Amino acid sequence: MSEVRKAIIPAAGKGTRMRPVSQVLPKELLPIGTRPMIQFAVEEAIEGNVKEIAVVINERKELIRDYLKQLTSDEPFDRVCFHFFYQKEAKGLADAIDHCREFVQGEPFALLLPDNVILSSDYRFSSMVELYRQTGRDVVGVIELDAEQSGLYGNAGRIDSESLKSGVLEIKRLYGKSKGTLRVAPGEKIRRTCGRYVCHPDLFDYIDLIRPQVREEFDEVPVYQEIIRQKGALGYLIPAPLFDTGNPTGYLAASAYLYEIRDSSG
Repeated sequence: MSEVRKAIIPAAGKGTRMRPVSQVLPKELLPIGTRPMIQFAVEEAIEGNVKEIAVVINERKELIRDYLKQLTSDEPFDRVCFHFFYQKEAKGLADAIDHCREFVQGEPFALLLPDNVILSSDYRFSSMVELYRQTGRDVVGVIELDAEQSGLYGNAGRIDSESLKSGVLEIKRLYGKSKGTLRVAPGEKIRRTCGRYVCHPDLFDYIDLIRPQVREEFDEVPVYQEIIRQKGALGYLIPAPLFDTGNPTGYLAASAYLYEIRDSSG
C-alpha cells in the first residue's frame, strides 16, 4: 500500500463556540497547557511520519501561518513542510478538504482536526497510519464515552459499529450532526468519531458525488455516510482522554487535566 506522506489540518472555521475569545485570537492558537491546540495535531502528524502538511486557514487567521512557520526552525518541526490554503468562506470541513485536492495529488492522506486534542500517553497516530497501510481502507478515529463524559463533546459523530479485533471496529452507521452537546445516559456507552482520519484518495470522488446535494455548509458527515454505505470504513479506538477543545467546557476540561497531571507529577 502507498505510504501516507501528507496530512491536512483544517483551521479556517469561525470558532463560533469559543466567542468572544476567537474573535481576537484564532481558537487553534489557544493554549492547552503550554502549547496551542493546533500544535498537538502537528506533532501527531510528525509522529505518523507525515512529510508535508496542508493547513487550511482564512485571511483572518494569518497568525496560524506565522506561528507554524516559526516552528520549523526547531526539532521535530523541521522534518515537515507546511503548505497553506485559503478557504474564503467557512463552508464546512468537506469544502476545506477539497481546497487541498491538488496538494493530495491522488495519494492517501491524514486528516487531523486541531480542536480535538488527545492527551493519552498510550496513543500514537502512527497506529492509525499502519492500519491503513495494512488494509488500504479508510480509518476513522473513534472514542468510547459514558455518562461521565456527557456534555463534553459536540453532538456529532455518533456511530454504530462492531468489533473486529482489539481496538479495531467495522463502522456500520454514522449519524448526522445536531445542535448542542452529546448526552450519554447513566449506564450507557456510545462510540463517536473524534477528528482523526486516514483517508483513501477516492474521498474526493465522494465529495464530488455529494456536493450537488448540499445546500448549506458542506461538512464531512454526508461524505463519510456515503463512504460507509458504499464500501464501509474501519474505526480505530483511541484511548482516553480526548477533549473537544472547540467548546468552552471541553477546553477547560483539557486544561484542568494537564494541570492535574503536572501537580501529581510533583
